[in-house]
Amino acid sequence: MITASVSETRRKLSELIEQARKGEEVVIIKDSRPVAALRPIDASDLELATTMTDRQARRLLEITESEPRKTFRSAAAAARFLKKDMSGKR
Repeated sequence: MITASVSETRRKLSELIEQARKGEEVVIIKDSRPVAALRPIDASDLELATTMTDRQARRLLEITESEPRKTFRSAAAAARFLKKDMSGKR
């Protein structure tokens, strides 16, 4: 594990990202406390959750009843739509 201050992180961000890409965890410190971390990710970190909360399921039902032609090719597509819709960005 590597630690870096916020100012050091600003100066060396590309280098620290490269270290994280290689598998090293980089912990960013501010005022002597860890506040964030850079770590490597893989494809599973980028997958959308396909489960819905009760609130999301109710909203999806409302949408499909009010817009009967609205269809989704996958659960992930429906999840993306709901995320935008429920954040007011639709």
